[in-house]
Amino acid sequence: MNHSWTRWLVVVLSPIAATAFAQEDAFILEGDLSAHYASGTFVVWTPRPEPEEGQAATAMAGASTMAPASTMAPASTMAPASTATSASTATATSTSGAGAASSMEASLNVIARAPLQPDGTFRVEAAVDTPHEVYFYVLDAIGHEGERFAPMKGNEFILEPGNLSLNMTRPGRFTIEGGPYNDAVYNSWKLSEEYLEAQAEYLRLVSSVEGETEEERRVRVDATSAAFNRMLEAETAGRARVSTTHPDPLVRLLTIETAWLGGPWILEAWRGLADLTPDDPHVIDQLARAEVAEAKRVEERRRFAVGADIQDFVADSIDGEPIRLADVRADSQVVLVEFWASWCGPCRVEIPHMKEAYERYGDQGFEILSFTVDEDRLDWEIASEEEDLPWFDTGMGMEHDAALAYGVTGVPKNYLVESESGNIIAKDLRGHHLDIALEEFFQ
Repeated sequence: MNHSWTRWLVVVLSPIAATAFAQEDAFILEGDLSAHYASGTFVVWTPRPEPEEGQAATAMAGASTMAPASTMAPASTMAPASTATSASTATATSTSGAGAASSMEASLNVIARAPLQPDGTFRVEAAVDTPHEVYFYVLDAIGHEGERFAPMKGNEFILEPGNLSLNMTRPGRFTIEGGPYNDAVYNSWKLSEEYLEAQAEYLRLVSSVEGETEEERRVRVDATSAAFNRMLEAETAGRARVSTTHPDPLVRLLTIETAWLGGPWILEAWRGLADLTPDDPHVIDQLARAEVAEAKRVEERRRFAVGADIQDFVADSIDGEPIRLADVRADSQVVLVEFWASWCGPCRVEIPHMKEAYERYGDQGFEILSFTVDEDRLDWEIASEEEDLPWFDTGMGMEHDAALAYGVTGVPKNYLVESESGNIIAKDLRGHHLDIALEEFFQ
């Protein structure tokens, strides 16, 4: 997954794309969402492109669309939003949902749309020549109890010629079947035994159990985290295998450029693709960027290791007030610097627990400074209102000085900082691991 989260699509007619399909063909997608929605509009979209100076950047519904290298983040460690289980990641307030959906649609390059039928089915079609990544939303979605749902992000798939079907087990969890590119890029790992078993275990454990003790809860949370990590490992292994062994260069390219999870496999995949297509300038450029990014990632791990000094930054609060980390440290004993986003499921799931810790230790000097990497202010505002964040709520964007200084290529990411010294005493704390770190600090 490449960030800034949305990949601005620029037409790049590379040798890979040019040989994939000789002529335009039809894309048809059908599905049944009656288990989750009573009404709504199914929309297939790409982000609107932003032309760069001296460059004709044009979004086309059926064009070859390679993401520009400037948006690639091979070191990304983001978990897909489809892993969200918190209702807040999908449900908007009844007062803001319709307006938010309307505003959101205006920012999209809509390729195809269709209303959900009374029985919950839909059918959309579009022209497509070269397979490329797209997304879908269910806009103005209303549940069977009258609840309104905000569009859930992270629903990406490959737009390719043919008759495809969407199978959604729950909002955010779906498969697109019927096309060789979706099968190779997604289903090769999404439908694997390893992934499905880990997913089933994760869903079984993620919900709280009535009457469980604190010790039992911590054991369950750790097991949930382990199952989630197995899901990520299955996805990473699957993508690495496809991106380094598949005979179709376009499959390899799409597998790399749709990845949410990074690591050394990204660089290896670019190297293999460059060997396969030595005359493709896009691939050669991306390989060079991946090599730089990997070296940068190694350096950032050193700079932000436990025991290192935290880096200061200034960011505007949601009310427009500039907030400096150094000032927050001056008025606290320990600070959690939290990078998050409205569309990040694991981030949103963690917020209720962070609130509990904030209430428990706030009077003792525990403070939180959150920074959102959202690119759309409305998304940030809606999520902040839904979550009712009680701490310093700042942002925004992956290109902000704060996100760049900390090398943020994926969220959630956090650092627990001793205020007086500025030393990082722990990082990437989730669930009761934050509790343990705070217990140790204040004791």
